[in-house]
Amino acid sequence: MAEEIRSVYQFDFVHDGQKVFRELLSAMANPGQIRNIRTQAEKFAGEYAPFLALGCTLLDNEEKMYVEKNPRLSSELHSLTLCREADLDLADYIFLSSEMNYGSMEQILKNIRHGTYADPQESATVILLCSQIGGDDEMTLTGPGVNGKLTINVYSYVKKVIQILNGLKIEYPLGVDLVFADGEGNLLGIPRLVQVI
Repeated sequence: MAEEIRSVYQFDFVHDGQKVFRELLSAMANPGQIRNIRTQAEKFAGEYAPFLALGCTLLDNEEKMYVEKNPRLSSELHSLTLCREADLDLADYIFLSSEMNYGSMEQILKNIRHGTYADPQESATVILLCSQIGGDDEMTLTGPGVNGKLTINVYSYVKKVIQILNGLKIEYPLGVDLVFADGEGNLLGIPRLVQVI
């Protein structure tokens, strides 16, 4: 217990939070580029360390979060940030702490906030933990932040989640921001306006 308490307080909410935010912002501004928050995530113990680093950076008592079937992670995020848990369709940030089956993933992506035509930026951000980001599946990105077209190789789960989201045919400019994170602290951002082939 003392070790857990000590590890939580190693994360500096100002300096480490700023570093995590800069890496996350860079990942979202440069879709397809993998960024890393390992140094900051290692200040937490356990398998959800990257989620805790991201949560401590993004959440506060004004935000609403939804954590899928992980009461322990939800409790830790609330204790660290005072962020309130909300229903899926009301949450600002959705944390998916395991690789889900594709039917469940489709239901989640279908029922979260996609923004409105007046305020498309009011969409949710989905943060997904996966075993790895890089892999053998090829994927091509176009749109804001991409110079022409960018082809990258990703883990099959990453590509499948994006295909499921594309299959929902959400009308432009509505959508969802996706952030993939792995246990090594790697981040891959796919903003709502980026098209993936």
